[in-house]
Amino acid sequence: MFVTSRYNFHVPVNDGVLLYSANTGAVLRFTGADGLALARTLSANRLEVPKSSLPREIYRQLLSGGFIVPERKDELGEVRERFHRARKETPLVLTLTTTMDCNLGCYYCYEERSPDRLEQKDIAAILELVRDRLARSGKQSLHVDWYGGEPLMNIEFIETASQALQALCRNSDVFYAASIISNGTCWPKDVGAFIERHRIRQVQISFDGLRDHHNRRRKYRKGYAPSDDVSSFDEAVRLVDQLLEHVRVDIRINIDRANRGDVIQLIQFARARGWFRNAFPAVIQPARLSSYSEHSGFMRKSELTLREYDEIRHLVRSEVGTETPIEESETPDGFPYPKTSVCAALANDSIVVGADGRQYHCGLQAAEPQRAVGSIRGLTKRQLPVINHSPEQPQSDESWWREFDPTILPNCARCSFLPICWGGCPKKHLEQDDHAIAEQSRYWRTNLPRLIASGVNAKARPDFAFTEADQFR
Repeated sequence: MFVTSRYNFHVPVNDGVLLYSANTGAVLRFTGADGLALARTLSANRLEVPKSSLPREIYRQLLSGGFIVPERKDELGEVRERFHRARKETPLVLTLTTTMDCNLGCYYCYEERSPDRLEQKDIAAILELVRDRLARSGKQSLHVDWYGGEPLMNIEFIETASQALQALCRNSDVFYAASIISNGTCWPKDVGAFIERHRIRQVQISFDGLRDHHNRRRKYRKGYAPSDDVSSFDEAVRLVDQLLEHVRVDIRINIDRANRGDVIQLIQFARARGWFRNAFPAVIQPARLSSYSEHSGFMRKSELTLREYDEIRHLVRSEVGTETPIEESETPDGFPYPKTSVCAALANDSIVVGADGRQYHCGLQAAEPQRAVGSIRGLTKRQLPVINHSPEQPQSDESWWREFDPTILPNCARCSFLPICWGGCPKKHLEQDDHAIAEQSRYWRTNLPRLIASGVNAKARPDFAFTEADQFR
């Protein structure tokens, strides 16, 4: 006996209805009144589907796409197996927080500024850590993410550590690549040579709107401005002009209530600047400013609601069209494929080294020493603080990250978005941020119909969204 999958969804479109499986990524299109009725039935609660109930070819396609499954099939177990395989197989990422210092003072910054910085004497320990992870995992690639603070304020460390890590990879026959997240204001003059020398494949530069908003919100801190009349906006723009001749650049547009009116004008500015016609067309990344860490709860009062943010993203998509890529963090491939990889925080072999020399699981925790799980500077795990998740059951962050599994969480386990979401950001679960977790559900209920439809060149009905009954079956 075969039954309907719990991960089926139907989406009314301009020429019929789509049936989509979150567990396989398959999509079927039906037309006519009977097609709509069939898609609705197959995406409702669990239902037996005898072979005699449908034409043979339709039944075969439903089986092939995973829309109907054997009655005894453990679909949740299949998702769990895929999740743990991804934790094991996701490529090795080394995040190096070169410094917690920054020359700009963004009001929403979730990082704690401090004089902490990685030093030349730390490189040997970092190399040993990487060498051990490569040997233990058998992986054949290493991706280094230069992070901060403003990472280029410790450029001497980057220059030395990058060459040492590249040499290690050459000697071990391991592929090497790097990326960097920067505010774009203190790069060396030899931009192209710097990119090539350090094998950087991706750069993220953030903008807070047009010049006036950006400069007010991204002011130089006292004593850090190279001159009285320098503009952080102008510096970042000049850098992007150069970078796009050499490397992919993600233009992250930080949006909140105060600067949302700048978003479309900034895209028009980028177009006029030629950023969509360069050797590497700029990638647009709309980003809602929100509470990223336990230290930035104050952002709640200025963050956009999910509905407001989605309206802005709709305007961005309308403005850009197919001219240049637009990336949503939830679906970087543009289509809601079932997940086959995890973020670096969950990958078994990835490493985050903070500017304080401590090791972390998540880069967003690099300024939170109470979240450390180790150190490259001699601290033992016993010397690190233990995070008490409940008075009855104290648990260290290290064991929490190791044991995190969305398929056993009460809500996630019964959620039909699970294969494409995997619980969202695990850090939000660690911090028990119910607000952010609920927003993740609202994102999928609102946006999944659009993502499914656009992936097969169809258009979802604009007023259609999934309900909680669709999500939890």
